[in-house]
Amino acid sequence: MEKVNLMLDQKVMENIFKKLFTQAKLSHNEFNDADGKIGDGDLGVTILNGLEEINTNISNFKEDLGHNFMFCSQAFVKKSGSSFGTLIAFAFMNISKNLKGKTNCNHEDIINIFETALKTIQERGKTKLGDKTIADSLDSIIKKLKNNNSNYSELFKIATKQALEDFKGKKILIGRARMFEDKTKDLDDPGMFALNKLTNIF
Repeated sequence: MEKVNLMLDQKVMENIFKKLFTQAKLSHNEFNDADGKIGDGDLGVTILNGLEEINTNISNFKEDLGHNFMFCSQAFVKKSGSSFGTLIAFAFMNISKNLKGKTNCNHEDIINIFETALKTIQERGKTKLGDKTIADSLDSIIKKLKNNNSNYSELFKIATKQALEDFKGKKILIGRARMFEDKTKDLDDPGMFALNKLTNIF
């Protein structure tokens, strides 16, 4: 798969979402399987449907990156009724507010995108770092970004893989997974697993 290079502008954003959709088509059944072990088993459908809606209407993207992230938020609201889809929609919405009027992003802006996503997921999902959720993967990405301002191609994969490895043998402490107690020590959090797979586009 062709690699994606950052910095971020309309063309790069379009390219990223096209590749995310391609990756989701390849991996959505794995996401459903991972989610089905501790939840509803609809994570893959949620991600795939949201990305399909974005890509079907990607001609609506404009130079204004804030507009584009708001469009992505609305796509997930329209196509996903799941709790994960709602979290993604709110994250995109808050990112859009920060980027309103911007036509490109520098390294600090990209860090801010992930920090906004992390804050939103923590607040809306009522989770904290260490609960073994996608928030921990986002935190890992942010830490890597703050120590690297050039080599994006491997950074996202390394950061999300490291997060998975760091939480091996630990319980998932949030959501329905809490009902499974020690069983979750042997399982990856579905959101963390999915984010790691999706970073294969870079």
